[in-house]
Amino acid sequence: MVRRAEHSIAAARLIIACCALAGCVNDSGIKRVNAPPTVEITAPAPAEVFRQGAGLLLLTGLVGDSFDDAPALIVTVAVADAAPVAVTPDADGAVSVEVDVDLLAVGPVTLTLSATDSDDETTTDTVTVEIGGPLGVPTVEITLPSDGAVYLLGAPVAFRGHGADLSTPPDDLVFSWSSSLDGALEEAVSADGDSALFVDALSVGAHTITLSAEDGDGEIGSDSITVLIAEEDVIAEPGDLVFSEMMVNPEAVEDEVGEWVELYNTSGSSIDVGSYNFRDDDVDAWILEGPLLVGPHDYVVLCANLDLATNGGVPCDGWFFRDSTGAGLALANGEDELVLARPDGVEIDWLHYDSNWYTTGIGLGLDPSYLTGADNDDPTRWCNQVTQLEGVAELGTPGQVNDTCTAGEM
Repeated sequence: MVRRAEHSIAAARLIIACCALAGCVNDSGIKRVNAPPTVEITAPAPAEVFRQGAGLLLLTGLVGDSFDDAPALIVTVAVADAAPVAVTPDADGAVSVEVDVDLLAVGPVTLTLSATDSDDETTTDTVTVEIGGPLGVPTVEITLPSDGAVYLLGAPVAFRGHGADLSTPPDDLVFSWSSSLDGALEEAVSADGDSALFVDALSVGAHTITLSAEDGDGEIGSDSITVLIAEEDVIAEPGDLVFSEMMVNPEAVEDEVGEWVELYNTSGSSIDVGSYNFRDDDVDAWILEGPLLVGPHDYVVLCANLDLATNGGVPCDGWFFRDSTGAGLALANGEDELVLARPDGVEIDWLHYDSNWYTTGIGLGLDPSYLTGADNDDPTRWCNQVTQLEGVAELGTPGQVNDTCTAGEM
């Protein structure tokens, strides 16, 4: 009897010891083992690249638990810093989630898969992938000098441009400059999407200057302008430059910033009008700042304000100080004169107009068939312009061929 009792006590002690070690639970109150869930992201692979515009990113994974069935687990997927989204695994613990790549920022993005069981034990797995911008060539723009700029032989020329790409950071773009006449132009300085180049001299002739930018995908974008290098400057004679268009009384902006005057070079040579006198017959006068080259059979636009954002969008080549007290020049809204004179006082062109010539808010242009110093004195050769250039607030053709005047308009 004693021996049987000893066996019972020993058996009880063994059961208690096993439960203490295993932590089990059953209907009799014995605790079970607490083991956290298993979580594994099976796709995508670490550092895998996904491009915007190329479809969805598919995240797949497996979750499981030693006690809870997979569908009973609390499973979430988090993308970058976004709030986790609940998903339901299938009976085998498989998880599948589609992620819209177009909504993600370019660069590394971390995906997190988490599972929590009924014991509030949580396990996570993460993978970091790379989000790239869509494929496409970089956008490139040459911002300096303007297309068609003219320089004298031997004069230094400064070039500046900008590039951008949807998939390559600005600092990683590779810039290069070239000339159709002189070949590759070296020693450009490029940083943060900008490229600048200073050339001591270019050869004589019309250069097509090209700025190219290559992105990290090997795609190349470019922009080109024309720069004319003139062999020698020509001293203008009367009639070599003629007044061809003007905005006397702008309406979209104030006169102080919106007045402009265009001249046309009738000669076959470039002319530097820097240091020429731009004045009227009274007290108004302004010495043009130079160098300010006008190519052969080309235009130069003189403006009271050079800023496109405030002058009505007018593209300008040169500036005059708008003042009517003798410190600069202003276009009177009534009767007035315009004179361009060489530094030695020789008048290159003279024009007299009155309020009957122009209409407020519209550029007044000389008919292209009468671009001479004699014909532009005749008010019947002038007419309101009907062309609206892109970005320009009012009708007019500054820097471009004027509209033809019909007989009824002149």
